[in-house]
Amino acid sequence: MKKVIEGIILDRSRVFGQERPLMTTHAKVVEYLGMTSDYTTKEKVKISMQEYVDKMLMELPSDMNGVCKTPTALHLFNIDKG
Repeated sequence: MKKVIEGIILDRSRVFGQERPLMTTHAKVVEYLGMTSDYTTKEKVKISMQEYVDKMLMELPSDMNGVCKTPTALHLFNIDKG
């Protein structure tokens, strides 16, 4: 199985690793793009973003009180007929 996986990584590196080599890891817990993937339980993966969300909440301004009819900006409803 390990040789099959290494072959796939090598093949993908040839296709996508032109400018920068692909990075790989065989760790049981991987953090990437704010997500934590935990492979410690056999045949299962747990994906969490708890640390990312906690950090985001800590960095948000404290004065976010207010009312809004819609969370979207009004220009999103404009139609470009061209």
